[in-house]
Amino acid sequence: MSIKVLVAEDSTYQRNLIAEMVSSHEDIQVIDLARNGKEAIEKIEKHNPDVVLLDLIMPEVDGLTVLKFLIEHYPIPTIIFTAINLDTLDDSVQALILGAFDFIIKPKGYWKDEFPKFKDKLISSILYAGKIKKTYEKRNNLIINSINEPVNIDLYEKSPVGKNIDTALIKEYIKVSKFKSNLIVIGTSTGGPRTLKAILKHIPKDFPSPILMVQHLDAFFMKQFSNSLDQICQLDVKIPEDGEKIYPGTAYLSPGGKHMKVVLINNIPHIKTFVGKPVNFCMPSVDVLFFSAAEIYKDDTLGVLLTGLGDDGAAGLNAIKNAGGKTIAESEETCVVYGMPKSAVKLGAAQFIVPSYRVKDYLINFARKFSKNLSN
Repeated sequence: MSIKVLVAEDSTYQRNLIAEMVSSHEDIQVIDLARNGKEAIEKIEKHNPDVVLLDLIMPEVDGLTVLKFLIEHYPIPTIIFTAINLDTLDDSVQALILGAFDFIIKPKGYWKDEFPKFKDKLISSILYAGKIKKTYEKRNNLIINSINEPVNIDLYEKSPVGKNIDTALIKEYIKVSKFKSNLIVIGTSTGGPRTLKAILKHIPKDFPSPILMVQHLDAFFMKQFSNSLDQICQLDVKIPEDGEKIYPGTAYLSPGGKHMKVVLINNIPHIKTFVGKPVNFCMPSVDVLFFSAAEIYKDDTLGVLLTGLGDDGAAGLNAIKNAGGKTIAESEETCVVYGMPKSAVKLGAAQFIVPSYRVKDYLINFARKFSKNLSN
């Protein structure tokens, strides 16, 4: 069965070119075109498409308004395909946070020459989005109807999921002196901005642990995404400088186009950011961060792998588990894309498999338990 796509784009030439490109695939059917946001909403209600391909910059009603409408009324995977400039950057970040399935920046130059270069990327994104449409409504209802009060969780009870930890390996890892803080590391990709926002906004200001996060995202958006998280969170959220010391109670977001890892300088944990080879086709890579956390913080590490396409982070989460740390994978019921967490579960790297709305409780418990033990 073909994937039904609605293309919303105000430029007649671009609208027709995009429709022609994506409908060239035998499994994709462009069911209608919209010239502005008002038309897009009307045609979404008429056709209930499987995927919406949406421009943000449109007259009468803009694309961000359409995306908000979709999230509230029609749980349809939405791919943003738009031009970027300083006037629209904030809206672009909001779109990511609100839950756009994918975000692709239109190329500069002659559309006739440049747009076809994005044909394969657009088709690939549509095909994957079409497969997961059925899970969207169930996922949204779960998150909206979830109980947000903290629950009593003990990460140090026997793990309900995952293989037993190799105690010999733990002894091998624990060789450096302990620090006055533990470490939480989080990795995510597609669907991550919205999920990170939902988790971090519940973390209290007096949170005693540092958090390091890798989000697969175009470098162009990272600063604005960091700023938007900082505005809604009680924690300080920032993009670290290379060589910056790690402080408790701060959330560090990976810079765009660079790996981020933990290193020791005079036996004190610092952040190293650097340009290197892509790992799992990614830079930044979740595995780079997770492996370094396992090496430096050992059993005082909590690794969390959230929604995302591919398998980046699965091996690193397994390294954290084998070092004696605690590991969490987001469950399929709330993932936008059950790729990275699924890979971790298959590997046996996830000791706990939980919906995204429960992750905050595990983070709070982990941080406060460590802080309490230090004071005793």
